[in-house]
Amino acid sequence: MSMSESPPVLSHPAKGVALIELNRPGAANRLQPDDLLQLLAMLDQLERQGDAKALVLAANGRHFSAGFDLRALLEGLQSDEPGALVDKALESVANRLDATPMITIVAVQGAVIGGATDLALACDLRLGTSDARMQMPAANFGLPLYAGALQRYVSRLGVDQAKRLVFLAETIDAAEMQRIGFLHEIVDDNSLRARALALAETVAAMPAKPLAAMKQVLNASALAQGTAAAQRDALAAAFDPVAVAVRVTALWQRRPKQAKPAGSWLHPLPATQLQTSHTRQKP
Repeated sequence: MSMSESPPVLSHPAKGVALIELNRPGAANRLQPDDLLQLLAMLDQLERQGDAKALVLAANGRHFSAGFDLRALLEGLQSDEPGALVDKALESVANRLDATPMITIVAVQGAVIGGATDLALACDLRLGTSDARMQMPAANFGLPLYAGALQRYVSRLGVDQAKRLVFLAETIDAAEMQRIGFLHEIVDDNSLRARALALAETVAAMPAKPLAAMKQVLNASALAQGTAAAQRDALAAAFDPVAVAVRVTALWQRRPKQAKPAGSWLHPLPATQLQTSHTRQKP
């Protein structure tokens, strides 16, 4: 990938996998208003096409992102709706990452600052290198952080850690980011992109509809949203008994041969029998 400055770049490095790269390395990938619009357009395109099951969000250069560009922030503060530029643009992108049916994986190196921390928290899986560090400096600016970011800080990290990071605006390193749940895994610097893409390929090999349904219910549960009935309906709508039987049988046949009790998950029922059983009782 060229290191020349540009808006985010979209590619498809493997079947069922999309890769979006922030590409302003000379400016520590500070987010411009046009970058955020481009990210929204890319998400629109990917969801409309429906080919990608997993999305990797990464960045070129030494740093993932230093957050929203402060010059653009100052211009927004002088507009007719102070703060609207930051709130609407950043929150829209983060909310879309949070809600997209694709499983999202973020690869973080170096600094992840301000609104960029919310883009990372909006992703389902978060990888980082040992030099990763994060800070939410909004309180230093007297800038009330938008609601979506505050909710993600709480739902991903817990209210006590959220208050610590938001109120104190302190910088924490990769080890602490992993300890509190900001990072799921710390990866060798040279392996970050490869590891993120490998996880994406693993996800892309799975049926997309059940993953999207489980993501929907997990996200709703984290915010205590939705009803049990609605969540059961979403999961039931994603259940295809014949497809499950085919995949379980294929996985079983690849296992070393050994005695497997009939009807167990190691020895699945035939697809026709599973389908008949499912018609009698929904999951």
